[in-house]
Amino acid sequence: MSARATVRVALVAFLLLVVQSTVMLSIRVGGVHPDLVWLIPITAALLAGPETGAIVGFWSGLAFDLILPTPFGLSALVGCLLGYTTGVATAAVDRRAVWLRPVAAVIGGVAADMLFAVLGAIFGQQQMVQIDFLSLFVVVAASSVLLVLPVSRLMRWALSTEGNRRTLVSAHSGESGIW
Repeated sequence: MSARATVRVALVAFLLLVVQSTVMLSIRVGGVHPDLVWLIPITAALLAGPETGAIVGFWSGLAFDLILPTPFGLSALVGCLLGYTTGVATAAVDRRAVWLRPVAAVIGGVAADMLFAVLGAIFGQQQMVQIDFLSLFVVVAASSVLLVLPVSRLMRWALSTEGNRRTLVSAHSGESGIW
């Protein structure tokens, strides 16, 4: 990943962490709020492979750990595992398939929240497993399906290189590019 892409990914992660810690926390259904943070490593892995997904997941998770009252490094561990696993699990699938992003977002988001809760309980946060997992599944699945496309566009922009960026003149050509 180039230095420019690193700065862009950091910008996108910061923006999504701000939205997560302000807007998403105020939306509660059944005591559960949508998780936007897990879409960062999922979309990075879908766009650039397992290694990039793991790296982006680790650093965005570490940034999220700074504002969470959970054991430090827990989000980084889950984000790293999520990014790598998503990249490996979808490696053989056509990345242009319409169904891939929503399905990966739902499965990855729910799995990450459950892994986060179980690991939190293992590290002494017993209250993390005392939630309604059915509500968690429904809220995270619905929010992941709705938010994966905008997050994917942001991450596509962040991970793009100068060689495949679209300009206003080339906006109607080919499938490559950020838009």
